[in-house]
Amino acid sequence: MVPWPHGPTTYTPVLSLRSVYSQSTPQPPSSLVALSVQGTHAGRMALRAWYDDQAAMARPHGYSFPFRMRRWTNSARERQGIASVDSQLTVQHVLALTTNAVEDSKPMVAEPMAAEYVGAQSTGLESVAASGTSRMLHKLRAEYLSSEHGRRYSYWSATPTRAGNAAQSNNTSQSSNTSQPNNTSQPNNATHALGAEGKWMYYVDDGLLVPNVTDKATLVHIARMVANAYQPTDSETWENLGDRWDAHDSFGWAEDGIRGHVFADADNTTVVVAIKGTSSTFFLGGGSETSARDKFNDNRLFSCCCAYVDFTWATVCDCHMSGSKCNATCLQDAMNDETSDNYFFAAAQIFMDVVTQYPRANIVFAGHSLGGAVAGLLGITFGLPAVGIEAPGDRMASKRLHLPVPPAGAAGRVPLFHVGHTADPVYMGVCSGRTSTCYYAGYAMESRCHNGQQLVFDTVAQRGWRVDMRHHRINEVIYLALEPWGITDPEERMPTLEPEDKDCVDCGLWKFVYEDSPQ
Repeated sequence: MVPWPHGPTTYTPVLSLRSVYSQSTPQPPSSLVALSVQGTHAGRMALRAWYDDQAAMARPHGYSFPFRMRRWTNSARERQGIASVDSQLTVQHVLALTTNAVEDSKPMVAEPMAAEYVGAQSTGLESVAASGTSRMLHKLRAEYLSSEHGRRYSYWSATPTRAGNAAQSNNTSQSSNTSQPNNTSQPNNATHALGAEGKWMYYVDDGLLVPNVTDKATLVHIARMVANAYQPTDSETWENLGDRWDAHDSFGWAEDGIRGHVFADADNTTVVVAIKGTSSTFFLGGGSETSARDKFNDNRLFSCCCAYVDFTWATVCDCHMSGSKCNATCLQDAMNDETSDNYFFAAAQIFMDVVTQYPRANIVFAGHSLGGAVAGLLGITFGLPAVGIEAPGDRMASKRLHLPVPPAGAAGRVPLFHVGHTADPVYMGVCSGRTSTCYYAGYAMESRCHNGQQLVFDTVAQRGWRVDMRHHRINEVIYLALEPWGITDPEERMPTLEPEDKDCVDCGLWKFVYEDSPQ
């Protein structure tokens, strides 16, 4: 290994010699990687110790070893490109599969945004290595981040080239110069007959163009796209999106699994992948041939332990042990089986196709209910904006799939938005227990905590609504909650974006046991 170079003493060194940088980013020994991938505690700790040793070697020379995937910066916080993208992604991939990244000794950089995002932590069931579907997802993620689109548009990118992203809004949108949306504005009370407009409001953060969901017209327009994901393009109930937007492509309509549409604006500068949520006559009032697989994915992603609620339930896996005890190793394996039925992995493959078709477009994921959770998981996997409407908590699923999460200090800036209202039991995480609608319909919707930021409309306090499953339906959300907001009651203001409550806990009454644990 080439010795760590000594840089100028006036600022944190920047490696201008790319070959030196590449050689100074060592790879773990293959034997050590193989040992850690087996999932044993000793293997993970050995790899962790190896990375700690590399970081200790770097710090005396003024360098922060990039096992947190930070870019090298000088004292002026000027962003520098990182050489050897493949090498960086290899290290990142190994970390995502084997360890939880740890904080290095230097403080987190507050700006720019990407400097925080690149310091991603992998997450998951703490004593279980990623396998199956999650391993394939990490492979797709690494492939995307090494592509031109990934380097240009992903907030996970270690080598961003975003200079022209904001300019792409052109005449298609209106962009603000703020780093965050304006949360204090009064909702636009104009009727949302989009006609020839259909414009979105955006904000720009670190060169990334992000839809401003606190702008009511923009949010309603996205919700209409999501509603259209439930129906074919020739449906009589198709929501009008205005002349600026069109459904350029559709997916899944010949099958009984994941479905949706790909919408693009007139200039193909913004593309929305809208994903259908759960279809069930009892659950949502609109069944379809996808209902069985929808239910399977709901129970796998959002239940504590394979949708085991009591002895009368047919579970989606056999990981329940006794009482409130669950085999975590078995649960991890179950999450990664039957990839043909796994909506999330199918959606990731669809996304890779969309990138090929729209190599210069800002891509946004959106969905309702199950589709909203899948959209959020895609967003945090690939580092792109995502809007989930009335989605169940997705944090638990992201951990079990070992998806990356931003450092705590950057969580409030991630463009992952969960929109919902307080009368929806699915979004609020209260559709569980033997007296709930979900129980009688056979859905174990037990997750509560969301990734990213939340935009919560308090329909219980401000509208007097009661918590009811009927308020979960996308059309009711649009026409009874979002559209009239600020019109029927002038005192109603758009809610503010807030991160999930730090004390939020999923499945707190369950005990998860690992096969290699003495307990």
